[in-house]
Amino acid sequence: MAEMEGEYARETCNHCGGLGCLYCNKKGWVLVLQPSRICPHCGGDCCIYCGYTGWENPLPEEKGKRC
Repeated sequence: MAEMEGEYARETCNHCGGLGCLYCNKKGWVLVLQPSRICPHCGGDCCIYCGYTGWENPLPEEKGKRC
């Protein structure tokens, strides 16, 4: 279930399945613009368009952020 934070909600990072990776800043989740939608370019399999999170419109500070 998504936890609301303004217009964004937490969603499990599809790249790591919630375990934590470079693309979610080792949190296991990313903030996604609501309503949450799987990335239409990769179908949730992670690509450059979703910052390797699997979600359409992740919060810009989160998208592709490195540790």
